[in-house]
Amino acid sequence: MRKLFSLLAFAFVAMSLHAQDVEYSITGTAPDSVRQVFVYTNGNFRQADTIMVEKGRFQINGKAPLNTFLTLHYGDESLVVMNDRTPVKVDMASCDITGSAENVQLSLLQKSMKKKNEEMMPLVYEWKSLWEDQTPDGKARKDVIEARLNKLENDKMEDVIEYAKAHKDMVSPAYFLGIYSMYFDYDQLKELAEAKAAYTSHPMLRNLKETYNALGKRRSGLQFTDLTMQDMDGKTVRLSQWVGKGNYVLVDFWASWCGPCRQEMPNVVAAYNKYHKGKGFEVVGVSFDNKADSWKKAVSDLGMEWPQMSDLKGWECAAHEVYGINSIPSNILVDPNGKIIASDLRGEGLLSELKKLYGE
Repeated sequence: MRKLFSLLAFAFVAMSLHAQDVEYSITGTAPDSVRQVFVYTNGNFRQADTIMVEKGRFQINGKAPLNTFLTLHYGDESLVVMNDRTPVKVDMASCDITGSAENVQLSLLQKSMKKKNEEMMPLVYEWKSLWEDQTPDGKARKDVIEARLNKLENDKMEDVIEYAKAHKDMVSPAYFLGIYSMYFDYDQLKELAEAKAAYTSHPMLRNLKETYNALGKRRSGLQFTDLTMQDMDGKTVRLSQWVGKGNYVLVDFWASWCGPCRQEMPNVVAAYNKYHKGKGFEVVGVSFDNKADSWKKAVSDLGMEWPQMSDLKGWECAAHEVYGINSIPSNILVDPNGKIIASDLRGEGLLSELKKLYGE
């Protein structure tokens, strides 16, 4: 679920290509209900053009740097094509793209992902309808839905990775690698960022490389780095007061304004309640808040009984630089000796990891 809701809010702004503009030509057909097609470039949410659809047909002509990705957005759907000088024909309803070999392959990937998205959306709506249902049956159904959604989302990630591996001679993998880069693990990012492939120099890979470097700061096997902040009483505290003192510690990066953080917090509370007393498991919250009142209220409202610290600097929080935290919720699990053994554990993943360490 974290991935899903993060994706809905995701806004990736890529660097512009430093190359001479070349002309592109896109002709297409669209369902009768479509009246306009909005054009965006390189995953950027700034609108580049608006095209009217007449009698189910449209024509887009323009100039953009070579290998720019053009996202054609219509209704709740979108289709991505690449400007590689070759005229392109698209069928919005079927996601068919004809033209260059790159765009044909890009079409096949998008068809696969669209099929998974169509299966996901009814599940998302059902999950939302059950959000406040705390009955055993409601919770059980939500668990089933979340497991299926996570499986479909992971399958999409695998599709993107396999596409990149199979088409190292092409630039087209760059688009979805850039869009989904924040959801790959460190080993996947390392392989993709260091690959000898045509797509690695594309500006859309900037985000992937930044994510790779960020995860490198909190990957398993590293010794934790200390943080100095203030607790909720304004007293100076250090992460080392709890970490490396003989217990497993989850350092949880969150903020009161972060919706996905609040959605995830019941899982952290459940893990804390199960393994703190008698087992010694500890959680330390590191808040990316700006306002002390909002931070303190959220701690109380969400039942967070563990130590808290913050420098109240929002995204300028020291943890952003020290641990490469570019999105929240995020966390690291540290062993009794202060070594990081896992990161970004969510939902059942967190409880499963703790079960391995503590048993039932």
